[in-house]
Amino acid sequence: MDSGSENSEDVNKRFCDLLGEFIENSSPYFQYDSSMKLAFSCFGLAISTGIRIDATRELLEMADKLYQNISDSDTVLSDEHRKKLNHADDVWLDMKAKMSAGDIRASHLLAAHAHLADALNYLTIIKKDKNFSEFISDYNMKYLSKLSVFVYREAIGHVML
Repeated sequence: MDSGSENSEDVNKRFCDLLGEFIENSSPYFQYDSSMKLAFSCFGLAISTGIRIDATRELLEMADKLYQNISDSDTVLSDEHRKKLNHADDVWLDMKAKMSAGDIRASHLLAAHAHLADALNYLTIIKKDKNFSEFISDYNMKYLSKLSVFVYREAIGHVML
């Protein structure tokens, strides 16, 4: 086997922009990052349906602000967005009717909700890591949780404004 420079790279690590160093591929940070990017993709697909475009773009904007908040704590939700999310109490709503009807927008929003919930789980894990704890605020976790619920409500058509 060739032992050239391409083999000297540690394939078990990759660069973390947040820390500015190489960390293990298995870090929950990368899972968080992927979950947020999957949520963004789902919002894009929901926007492509042409239904409630402005409302869906607003969800994407809120998610993006929370995503940016990790690396820039000055990037926060607007007062209007915080007020909306503060009314997003967790509630169980049945998605079966929407899924049975083949509601594409609701399906994409439900997927975005699930990815946001996964991202929150990964944030909870990485907040305990001393290398990441300074980047993960209670603010970010609180509003990511509320956004996930808000997206779920939007998917089912049960939005409380």
